[in-house]
Amino acid sequence: MNKKIINLLVGIALVVLGIVLIIMHFNNKAKLTAEVTAKVIRVDSELEYDTDGFETRYYTPIIEYTAENKTYENRLSTRTTNSVEYKIGDSIVINYNPENPNEFQQKGSLAFIIGGAIAILVGAVTIVSYFKM
Repeated sequence: MNKKIINLLVGIALVVLGIVLIIMHFNNKAKLTAEVTAKVIRVDSELEYDTDGFETRYYTPIIEYTAENKTYENRLSTRTTNSVEYKIGDSIVINYNPENPNEFQQKGSLAFIIGGAIAILVGAVTIVSYFKM
């Protein structure tokens, strides 16, 4: 296949991915209707190496919360390289699914919206560049 066609297909795929991510945001918002304050009970760290051998340490908060009269312990999807961003005892407001309290996200999380918008933008630029070539 010619490079121009591949670029067009990648652009279309990115736009579709962006739309899917935005739909996921609104589906989560509809499902994750209960709200509770969780506490950071520990912060896990892991060391990763890139292809050049440079190391980066990532920190992931582990939270505990009570939902539907049961206590849950889960890992936030947020990872950071800042070791002091999350400390044991910090409070984090989360939204969870009352039918499955293990499904949750940090309140106000816009990760799917931001990721979707970026994918759509990059895809649209790629598609436009196809027609300008």
